[in-house]
Amino acid sequence: MAEKPIKFRDIERHFEARDPKTNTPIGLERRFHVAADQEPRVRTRLERVERGDKSDWEVIVEIDGVRAGGRALPPLLKGKATRIAKREISEERLAEQLTGFIPDHLGFSAVPRDRVKSRLTIRPPQRGRRVATTVFGTDNRMTFQDTNYPWSTVGLVQTNRGSGSGVMIGPRHLLTVSHVIDWTAPPGFAADWVRFTPSYFDGNAPFGESYGIHIYWYVQEDGDGFITGNEGDFDYVVVVLDRRLGETTGWMGARGYNDDWDSLAAWSHMGYPTDLNSGQRPTWQGNFTVDGTDAAAQSILHQADVFPGQSGGPVFGFWDGDVGPRAIAVQSWHTSSNNGASGSMDMRDLVVQARTEFA
Repeated sequence: MAEKPIKFRDIERHFEARDPKTNTPIGLERRFHVAADQEPRVRTRLERVERGDKSDWEVIVEIDGVRAGGRALPPLLKGKATRIAKREISEERLAEQLTGFIPDHLGFSAVPRDRVKSRLTIRPPQRGRRVATTVFGTDNRMTFQDTNYPWSTVGLVQTNRGSGSGVMIGPRHLLTVSHVIDWTAPPGFAADWVRFTPSYFDGNAPFGESYGIHIYWYVQEDGDGFITGNEGDFDYVVVVLDRRLGETTGWMGARGYNDDWDSLAAWSHMGYPTDLNSGQRPTWQGNFTVDGTDAAAQSILHQADVFPGQSGGPVFGFWDGDVGPRAIAVQSWHTSSNNGASGSMDMRDLVVQARTEFA
């Protein structure tokens, strides 16, 4: 029998909140792209920004030699489809290999502490007195701006197809959904650009951002706006980022789902719903149950509250003896009766492959 996650009501008893272990400043990297026929000239300067009782800094970048009206895009992603292989690594070894990581410069809290009020920006469609929605009963999503771990690991994913959510699942590894990826890349490339901004909040990027350079997947979602059964079972990808962003944000661990965990109130989810705050602020919901479909490739059914934009956000739980949570699926699809996340042992193995080949 698989080791069970800790029930949500007991998490804070097992995982005590703490402040950062050190006050070490971090490095921050922001990127943007410009079109130029020759290498442009760059100058930078700083200006102090007064904010009442504290001072922030504005970083000003001046660039000469930019082509007037030119558009520049981020780099394309390489990669190739991954086959589901026979598992040769023991469950115990995989559990050790796929643990999370908390940097000393970040604090820890098992539930988000810095919560803010949400603004409803998209109202659900109504038919008579009945509301067709994927918010079941009372909306239990809470908006937060906590940047402690593990809330630091989740962020906004942006691509040519729009935006979604994602989570750091390794030192330079992002876990998100296939259906947010633009798979219409030119020959020689697997996908178009992906940008990840952890702890994104109203345009603010406290840990900077990073771009994808490589991608791992089983199934490419076909872009028709509907998630078929097979697409829903494999609606996840691992994107390798251009730097080891996880050393700044930390990362979650990963586990393959086990049906012994069905109906156990142990799970949480984070994401960027577009019906609240126009998708500019992350939300969290905890203390819900899931039900894994009885198949090797699994959709993880649940009735936590979701809306477009939360796709790619992790469904995660805590296990005794770990440093932090582990993701078991990412939010994928929704209907009027159930919401679905994509997970399974195959998802875990895809994370293993990406972290092994891109350490």
